Amino acid sequence: MPLRRLYLDLVQPIADKGFLNGKRTLLIAPHGELHFLSFGALIGPEAPDRFLIERFQVAYTPSATVWVELGERRFRAQPAGIVALAPNASRLPGSQREVNAIGRIYRKNAVIRIGAAATPGALRAALPVVGTVHLATFGVLNKHNPLFSFIELAPAGADDGRLEVNEVFGLPLSGQLVILSACQTALASGALADVPPGDDWVGLVQAFLQAGARSVLATLWPVDDRATAELMAQFHQRLSTGASAMTALAEAQRTMIRNPATARPLYWAGFTVSGRSE
Repeated sequence: MPLRRLYLDLVQPIADKGFLNGKRTLLIAPHGELHFLSFGALIGPEAPDRFLIERFQVAYTPSATVWVELGERRFRAQPAGIVALAPNASRLPGSQREVNAIGRIYRKNAVIRIGAAATPGALRAALPVVGTVHLATFGVLNKHNPLFSFIELAPAGADDGRLEVNEVFGLPLSGQLVILSACQTALASGALADVPPGDDWVGLVQAFLQAGARSVLATLWPVDDRATAELMAQFHQRLSTGASAMTALAEAQRTMIRNPATARPLYWAGFTVSGRSE
């Protein structure tokens, strides 16, 4: 089984040296093609089968350099508010359920924008007063020119609604958690190749971190609309009570695993947290 073989190749040598003894959290700085791998879905050799996420919390960083730089930044204290946008409710009915659930969880601290109201302007207006940004929509990876990968928001006037990587760099972020609940938002590309030889990756996660986000929750592949709504509800229930993004995601994914209808990695393993999520 590929997930078990990958565990034996990538994790077992570290475990054999005792480096995982007593640990509850893994920080992954992937290299090359490993940027496309969900480490939480790897299966250890013990019986019964257990996914790595059932034993550890897992967080990612684009590189060790980014991790150190994020640790040295001075982020402002984050307000309790959250802004949640669902611009494509008709094409993604689960996204409307997703942001409505967020509204019920956070109540007066939630700014909810659905359909035509979910514009880039609405996002920018909310940034100074929220500590969490949740975008439930489509994401598009432009492998040939990654600066033009984008999150699709609602158009307004001359603004086509596309929040492109090159525009994200200019957002006034100051320590927020950004949740990109859309397809393939954790993927990136190199300026000259899909898999560049070093850390020269360009994508939405890197852009939001560079713009000032503390951490970014994103996805590695096209995700199921309904399962995503359920996982995000589980995630925000925990986040709203003070859990870190890393802990909230791990616990939400474990809940999905316990449900036979959503136990397959397809439904939960594509979600990753990058940055300083402690």
